[in-house]
Amino acid sequence: MNIENIELFNIQTENSFIEKNKTQKTGFSQLLKDFIADVNNDQLKAKEAEQKIINGQVNNLEELMYTIQKSEISLRLLTEIRNKALEAYQEIFRMQV
Repeated sequence: MNIENIELFNIQTENSFIEKNKTQKTGFSQLLKDFIADVNNDQLKAKEAEQKIINGQVNNLEELMYTIQKSEISLRLLTEIRNKALEAYQEIFRMQV
């Protein structure tokens, strides 16, 4: 297993994300919509990866497992963001003016 390739992949991914954000000046709502779309895309890719594993069309098991884990982590992050936003809303709602 060549770990250098994984590190290179992560650096390229982070750089493309940074460049994308530099060129687009967007608000929080657009950022959230984009993140939700990315999570949905990750979930679809994970579903495809699972089908490939089930059908025995595995060329690189490590890459497929990476795709599945990435989708799981991004879904957990989205859930936590939702929970924190809901907690903040409830805290504001309890404030007395």
